[in-house]
Amino acid sequence: MLEKNYNAVVKFVQATTADEVAQVLALFPPLVKAGIVEEMQKFGDGHRYDAKAKRAYYFERQRNGAAIWSWNHVYRPHEAGELIFRVVSSPAALDEQLANECYSSATGRTVTYPVD
Repeated sequence: MLEKNYNAVVKFVQATTADEVAQVLALFPPLVKAGIVEEMQKFGDGHRYDAKAKRAYYFERQRNGAAIWSWNHVYRPHEAGELIFRVVSSPAALDEQLANECYSSATGRTVTYPVD
């Protein structure tokens, strides 16, 4: 499993097997985990907002594993919605630069100064 913290906001995990995906999911609160699993089964990707942790998640199924992106310092549900909308509506593949841009556009804050 590959894990990369790009900055204080954006984290990426590449889980290459079903076991690795299960390891990542085991860290989530039950309602967040259930929602993501259900969406991935139906649509191939899933997203959730954890209001307690102030974190947005985006999972994308890839063969037997998943690409898992998370954004910290997402203080309001509408920020999470806007962030995920920008991610899924982008024609470009999600990478560090796009993840940072989506966060900044959705929240009005930068990844170098994410404090509300």
